[in-house]
Amino acid sequence: MVQETAKNKRKKNNLPLRLNILFLVVFLAFAGLILRLGYVQIVKGDYYKGLANASKTQSARIESARGRIVDTNHVTLADNKAELAIVFIRNAGISAQESLGYARKLANFLTVDADVIKKVSDHDKREYYILTKFKKLSSAYDKYLSPAEQKKYAKKQSKAYKLLLSRVPKSELKGYSKKDVQIMAIQHAFNQASNLSPYIIKRGLKVSDKEYINVVDHLSDFNGAIQTADVSSRTYIKNKPFYVGKMGPIPEDKITGYLAQGYSRNTDVGISYLEDQYESYLRGVPMTLTYDTEKGLPVGNPTVKDGTRGDDLQLTVDIRLQKKLDQVLEQNILSARSEGNGQNNSAYAVMMNPKTGAILAIGGKKYENGKFTDVSSDSITSQFEMGSAVKGATELIGFQHNAVPSQFHDMPINYRGTKKYFKSWEVSGLGTLTPETALQFSSNVFMAKIVSNMAGISLIPSGGEYIARTPYVTNPKFIKAINDLRNGYSQFGLGVKTGIDLPTEGTGYNGGMPDTPGVIHQYAIGQFDTYTPLEMAQYISTIANGGYRMQPHLLESVHEPESDGENLGNTVYQFEPKVLGTIGNSKHDLARVQHGLYLVTHGARGTGSVFREQGQKYKVAAKTGTAQIDEKDLSLYNETLVSYAPYDDPQVAISVVVPKVRAGHQNQQIALEMYKEYDKFYHYTSK
Repeated sequence: MVQETAKNKRKKNNLPLRLNILFLVVFLAFAGLILRLGYVQIVKGDYYKGLANASKTQSARIESARGRIVDTNHVTLADNKAELAIVFIRNAGISAQESLGYARKLANFLTVDADVIKKVSDHDKREYYILTKFKKLSSAYDKYLSPAEQKKYAKKQSKAYKLLLSRVPKSELKGYSKKDVQIMAIQHAFNQASNLSPYIIKRGLKVSDKEYINVVDHLSDFNGAIQTADVSSRTYIKNKPFYVGKMGPIPEDKITGYLAQGYSRNTDVGISYLEDQYESYLRGVPMTLTYDTEKGLPVGNPTVKDGTRGDDLQLTVDIRLQKKLDQVLEQNILSARSEGNGQNNSAYAVMMNPKTGAILAIGGKKYENGKFTDVSSDSITSQFEMGSAVKGATELIGFQHNAVPSQFHDMPINYRGTKKYFKSWEVSGLGTLTPETALQFSSNVFMAKIVSNMAGISLIPSGGEYIARTPYVTNPKFIKAINDLRNGYSQFGLGVKTGIDLPTEGTGYNGGMPDTPGVIHQYAIGQFDTYTPLEMAQYISTIANGGYRMQPHLLESVHEPESDGENLGNTVYQFEPKVLGTIGNSKHDLARVQHGLYLVTHGARGTGSVFREQGQKYKVAAKTGTAQIDEKDLSLYNETLVSYAPYDDPQVAISVVVPKVRAGHQNQQIALEMYKEYDKFYHYTSK
């Protein structure tokens, strides 16, 4: 009994303790709840209020005009033509019948263009038939689908609807009036629109147009689904340079990314070159249409917030030089053909500031079927065998590997055990040469001596020629020499991307490892790997500016839009010249090669005879090149040139490629004409 009493006493003593703990837990819970409520209402009140208000509205956006593209002198290359448009803005609550109703109303006020009508398909006609002949869609299903089919596709409405449309007899798709076709065309356009993504029904309207006025007067009839908008069409200068690019529908492989940035599916974007490269600058801030919602769906007319035009691009290009270059290329193609070069039908050239990498002009012309077409893009994407124009780089690579002889006698090289010879253009040889005169006279054999020293090839004098003792192509020293050459050329931008600010560019063709050792001699004179004209411009610029490989660029600066649409606004971004790398040569090495390039155009019997005879005033340093391109026809070659001027303070570098010629100096003539034109505008010879 005593034990039971003790137990009961302990239970009574524990009960108040448990109740106190329970009360404490409840108190703390309520205290936490009150604190949280206070935090939400006071600290975060404005934030959550904004979220609540946001849930009561939905927005659509209409693209504003793009930024302009101008050349270095502010000449407009790409602009906008302002126009008014009628747009449809779909929301998820619009039924097919409502959409048809809007299409009928809109057809009373405007006529869509012929290209819109052409898009009307059998599918559109079948759908129009169903929507106009049956008040309820269920009635159409009852007529054209059996009960079993309806049951089968009860949970697959899209398949059921597709089957329904297919059952509409073809006889019912005939005899539609012009008004019916207009309605179908508008309905077709409506069907292309995504939810709250404005879709243009008709553009090119003016404020005074009757169609525009009628739509404006009846906007309230469409419950916000039809709106007017200020839009623009992209316009370009006549014969615009390729690098400006063009506009077009968003590519399928990029649609997801663009949608994530707030673009509509039917928005035109930059799809090539600078229009594509600088889309983020050129795109304006869209106009915003904000709708109130009921039950999560937009209703009524929206509140409109105007957008702003995109930023303007100023390029490094001088359109005066660009036009002249196009003209000079055409003239010289015709001149070459008149001199018996019937296979020549194209020419390419690049002008570049060697100190900054700024592109001044890029040209390419092709003559086919009696007329010229612009192929300027080939100057950055297509590769050519460049021949002796690369010899400046060959010598500098040789200097890096202590492989350049101070003097060497030029005479033919005989590959032991074969009947093949390697020789310079003067069959009997060019005599004893230094690195400078080897460039002046364009010695093949001197370049062969450089790479022979690198590759372990012995050239043994024997009766007016050299006998070449060559290692196997698997010899480590030979393999290293090929790799050293390729790596060396890449220091100048040959065989690698130049880094130009365009979405795509070529890198030329890498010939890999030669099958026979003598090929290394061909490699040294530009007849193994291939390069683009742009790479050649970067290469000669690297020599001209003292050894810095500069990134070629077309963008000079980005500017805020000015209200007058003509002047440039505040600078948003200024392109800073970028050094991509430096070559591994001393100033002394560079000076020797630069002097050799000077002798090409100023020394007696230098291969730059056109400059020596006609262009001394323009102070050009250069290297000419001829690359044989057909083993069965050695008189057919690519005629090339790299150059810069003035040689004592370079301002401009020019590379030229004239494929498939047999005679003449079109490479030099093209460059000389462009130096004359550059001097006419920038007066460097008078300084």
